[in-house]
Amino acid sequence: MTQFSRRDFLNLAGVSLAGMLAPKQLHSLRTADSAQPNIIIILLDAFSAKHLSLYGYPRSTTPNIDAFAQYSTVFHQHYSAGNFTTTGTASMLTGMLPWKHRAINYGGLVRSELAHNNPYSLLGDDYFRFAFSQNPWPDRLMGQYYAEIDRFLPPSAYSLAQDTQLIEIFKNDRALASIAMEDFLLPAQESALPGSSLLGYLYKSRTLHNAAAKQTLAYSSNGIPEIMDPGYLIPYLNENVYDGVFAELSTLAAKNQPYFAYFHLYSPHYPYRAHNNYRKLFRADGYRPPEKPAHPFAGGFTEDFLLGQRALYDRQIAQVDDEFGKLISQLDRSGVLQNSYLIFTSDHGELFERGFVGHGFQFMYEPVLHIPLIIHAPQQISREDVFALTSNIDILPTILSLAGKEFVPDLDGEILPGFGGGGDEARPIFSMVAVDNTAFHPIQKAVISMRKRDHKLIAYLGYDQKMTQPFELYDLKNDPQELSNLALKQTGILTAMQDELFAYLNAANQPFIQK
Repeated sequence: MTQFSRRDFLNLAGVSLAGMLAPKQLHSLRTADSAQPNIIIILLDAFSAKHLSLYGYPRSTTPNIDAFAQYSTVFHQHYSAGNFTTTGTASMLTGMLPWKHRAINYGGLVRSELAHNNPYSLLGDDYFRFAFSQNPWPDRLMGQYYAEIDRFLPPSAYSLAQDTQLIEIFKNDRALASIAMEDFLLPAQESALPGSSLLGYLYKSRTLHNAAAKQTLAYSSNGIPEIMDPGYLIPYLNENVYDGVFAELSTLAAKNQPYFAYFHLYSPHYPYRAHNNYRKLFRADGYRPPEKPAHPFAGGFTEDFLLGQRALYDRQIAQVDDEFGKLISQLDRSGVLQNSYLIFTSDHGELFERGFVGHGFQFMYEPVLHIPLIIHAPQQISREDVFALTSNIDILPTILSLAGKEFVPDLDGEILPGFGGGGDEARPIFSMVAVDNTAFHPIQKAVISMRKRDHKLIAYLGYDQKMTQPFELYDLKNDPQELSNLALKQTGILTAMQDELFAYLNAANQPFIQK
């Protein structure tokens, strides 16, 4: 009898989904009307393009996303402007670079005078506006313009702990409620202490008690639920979350009004906890990426540990890929995509190299910055590929263009190629992590990545005692793994990119220089 592996099954599943999306069967792509389009963003947290088979990853992690891409526009060099959730999401929602919007610290907020630059305020009452983020930090960001959102679900929606979140009590000030929960009761950072030990203990005990009861009920042969980590005690099942997404979109589609919907979904974010039927996936495939030298800021994890964590992450990606495939099939059959743009992306990626696991801190390598961007347009029945350099600050200008709204001059982003934008090949693409810098002073301590054509500069500013070589330069066309630092070899390119970077940074710092 012929052996039929799960890889074969996944490949077949991808082909099957492509068949479902074929022009003869996908009525939602054939019958789009001329009304103002709906706009849907589905964002998966910590979802690295470098781990997607769509972008050439050796493991077959995303057959359903691969199939979805066959009838969408795929961006191959799309970057987040930040390497962790707050900065990456704020950049996407504001269309601005971090050194302007200043949501640069963990759980930070956008400058109040710029907070109106967001899709909810700029789309206005023409659109019914929906928001949901499982991750409380984007929920906090959107809390700055709570009054502009017509339906705003709490992070615990679709979870197993829907009645335990303090944030639901203070519904009219979501940003303040988020800060109170994180800073006073349940600090998200492992090293932080609650403002009140007693209240923190009581709230955590209540949350754990309620969550434990529901988690026990939810336990099955598939394994235990996912849970947001480290401080947010919200257990959930991915299948429930994706069912909730479909239910919300079905309700929105029934309205006699165009809608904008943003779903920020937590998985495959750490902790990587795929269901049991994914536990053996990729276990014996022999894949071993190139080993890279340990970074001065790394925790010193061994290569075997990195490989083990990588496998867990890839299994989590395979699980959410399956859920995404089911969702797309449901949206197709129900006609939800009839007059909708569906934008599929992430806020940042994930890193398993150089002695480090995760994202954030001072790491600005490709796996944590290169994120997927796939846009499916009404009536689109073939694949388009865009290889121009793009940034997630380009999402907001593109949304406004699709909705027929005027361009906002404050934005740093540009309309995406293929959707009205031209694509400037000389344009620099910036990403920044500045968690060690106050949001109210000039940027002096940060790590900044600048991508310009094929070259990428990483500048470590203010870390002189830790970094003997404060600049890294890579030729990503010939060295996509970032193995060979050319900073001491291609000094002409290095100097030119340094000058351009500091020109932009100095201009951005001017409003924060005390006179």
